[in-house]
Amino acid sequence: MATYKIHESGRNGTVEVLDDRIVRTLRKRLGRDDTQTIPMRAVVAVHHDRRAGRDKVRLDTSGQSYEWKVSNGSQLVEDLNAKMYPEAAS
Repeated sequence: MATYKIHESGRNGTVEVLDDRIVRTLRKRLGRDDTQTIPMRAVVAVHHDRRAGRDKVRLDTSGQSYEWKVSNGSQLVEDLNAKMYPEAAS
């Protein structure tokens, strides 16, 4: 399991990359944090943009896209690709 700090839509949060899913948590000032589980099989593509001060990573699923600013985006993309294509990592 790998955990990354992210910034999405003006809010800080985390992304945890597990073997079969991604857990995205955005922090709220009041109330419970916004947590969403994304099955790994729903991920269609991962895009990495290095032009900004922080790396931008876009995760496309069959129904939605997520865009995160991540300080170590290349490592996040590498972990996601390893989970999406385990036969290529072997």
